Amino acid sequence: MSPSDRPLIAIIGGGASGTLLAWNLRRLHVQARIIVIDPAERPAVGLAYSTLSPCHFLNVPAGGMSADPDDPEHFLRWLRAHHDPDVTPGQFMPRAVFGQYLSSLWAEARPEWRQTSVLSCQRVAGRLELALGDGERLQADQVVLATGNFGPAPVAKVDSDLALSGQYHPSGWDNGFYDRIVPDAAVVLIGTGLTSLDVLMRLRENGHRGRVVALSRHGWCPERHAPSAPAKTDIISPGTPATARAYFRAFRDSLAKGTGWRSAVDALRPRINPLWQALDLVEKKRFRRHLQRRWDIVRHRVAPEVADFMVAELENGTLDCRRGQVTHLGPEARQVLVQARDRTGLFTLSADHVVNCTGPSRAYRQMADTLPHALLADGMVRETALGGLHCREDGALTDAAGRCAGDLFALGPMRWGTLFETTAIPEIRRQAADLATLLKEQCGRNVREASCETVLPG
Repeated sequence: MSPSDRPLIAIIGGGASGTLLAWNLRRLHVQARIIVIDPAERPAVGLAYSTLSPCHFLNVPAGGMSADPDDPEHFLRWLRAHHDPDVTPGQFMPRAVFGQYLSSLWAEARPEWRQTSVLSCQRVAGRLELALGDGERLQADQVVLATGNFGPAPVAKVDSDLALSGQYHPSGWDNGFYDRIVPDAAVVLIGTGLTSLDVLMRLRENGHRGRVVALSRHGWCPERHAPSAPAKTDIISPGTPATARAYFRAFRDSLAKGTGWRSAVDALRPRINPLWQALDLVEKKRFRRHLQRRWDIVRHRVAPEVADFMVAELENGTLDCRRGQVTHLGPEARQVLVQARDRTGLFTLSADHVVNCTGPSRAYRQMADTLPHALLADGMVRETALGGLHCREDGALTDAAGRCAGDLFALGPMRWGTLFETTAIPEIRRQAADLATLLKEQCGRNVREASCETVLPG
């Protein structure tokens, strides 16, 4: 079969999600052109694993980070061959090392690489036409959105003068601002979760020694990983009513009977998506409003090395975690004035720099100049009522009218809303393996149909 006769699979996003899909497609010997499109400087690593800081650790032990859902020791074998022959499954690796692992998978996958962005995706003559940022157009048979997480939503209305001052940094994932923060600068981090710890560690690594205040609505800091095993009993039994309150009571009852909270969370992990999908929309909104952040804290735990760093900062008084909802940001006397509200009322903080360290936004309609925004505007996809994109169980996206053509897919974080757990490697690797199998079947049908059209007389 000539290259021009093969189906074309376009993967939009060259980070972990796109790399895992391309790698699975190669392992399955899919007879298709596989093109990965991403404007990033480096393929494979994405935002999460492009860090070069040795202080940034994975939040999952090495034994849980295999790229292959059916081969739990795949990452361990790679580590022992390329990084440390004595590594154990319970160790936490630097994220940069996992980035090297992803780069090795990319080298095995050998997809075509287009270093540009995708501006739009529309159906033309039975195929999907992508308008690329370099001015070209690409006709694809299947398209997979694997763009990973987008940056955080604005935390408050930002004064225009402040936006131009270089003192407010709208994303903690931006590597460009660290060199502008002098060692004694006062810094406020908006958010007290994983991103705020990443930023704080990077600041200290760069020689920053000033006091840092981390501010969030609840003021909760990440929990520590510790040795535990998933509970063998049902934490939320099959007969539990599908309500947020019933789920919470069942979880709390399990703790009261002696189950450790880490064991309870780890036991729920494989069942959390079916439990989420059993909730109706009212209950999903209730869970998100009252329990989402509690779950995130106990679910996304940090490596012991990171937890030790955080505790030392808190005990030394160099880090202050505070509760408060930011209401306004503006310049004042060459500083940034942060206005916030807690249970007692309004209060203000002043700092030399403020960094938005809140979680990724999934409100795609509010993200102008992004592909998800364009797809929603064109009716190619639709949002769930909670954000993210609506899709079938296999990741196939539905359009504004609720139709599903079965040729446009989401992988990873874009499935949020339809799914609850869809942002971590253990979930994404399963999605990538399953989607690769489905795409192979579709490509096989396309090839057979093309062969019939060639043989049959016109």
